[in-house]
Amino acid sequence: MATAALLAGLLAAAVPGWGRLARRVWCARQRTRLQETGVSVVWVHDGEKMPWALWGAERGFFELEWANRLPYLRAAVAAG
Repeated sequence: MATAALLAGLLAAAVPGWGRLARRVWCARQRTRLQETGVSVVWVHDGEKMPWALWGAERGFFELEWANRLPYLRAAVAAG
């Protein structure tokens, strides 16, 4: 895990926009997981991903909800 964090840090420093792209890819992956059969929620276990979860919820990738102090994602409800 430390190697992945180091690599992510190096990419963020070397490639402009890497952080924004990584956040968007993470949000898209969570949305895809929520569309799979049998998956109704995705728990956000990594506290470092909370800003990403908030960002994704603001942009309609998914909905962010709470079970007491535990955050989780639900598929976004289509407006209509």
